Amino acid sequence: MKKLRLLIPLLITALLLCGCAAPLYLSDSMNSEKKDSVRVETVTLYVPDTVYVEIPFQTAECETRDSVSNLENDYATSEARINPDGSLYHDLKTKPQNKPVEIQKPVERRDSIIYREHIKTETMTETVEVPRKLTWFQKTSIYGFWSAIIFLLIIYTIKRIKAHILKFYQK
Repeated sequence: MKKLRLLIPLLITALLLCGCAAPLYLSDSMNSEKKDSVRVETVTLYVPDTVYVEIPFQTAECETRDSVSNLENDYATSEARINPDGSLYHDLKTKPQNKPVEIQKPVERRDSIIYREHIKTETMTETVEVPRKLTWFQKTSIYGFWSAIIFLLIIYTIKRIKAHILKFYQK
């Protein structure tokens, strides 16, 4: 009985290790051709933007023998006066400031587009006849393997149940 307990697991392990290998199929990637391509598109857009132009501080002086003069614009002021000798003193000063000027600012935008194409090729299956038919042993090996395993498992289970029943009644 002890020999049978050791023999059955060893037999099952040997059968599992020496069994037929699963059939190998070529994957679909072997039959298809794949192409990947990347296109980088650069677009230049012109966006309105504001730039501040700094006007530097400036002074200017002028003397003349004329009447009073006062000038002012967005960028400068001027004051004029008559000196005691009869000459006109004129002072021109710019106003320190930043003036907004609108420009068209170029903005580059890059866009990457990835194209993935899978081109499938048709697979043609061709049946090739073997030169001779299978022998009786080869047919039995192919078709009788699983039935033999099931048969052995049933016999092993029946013997185990029988042994338990005999032990139960012997008590």
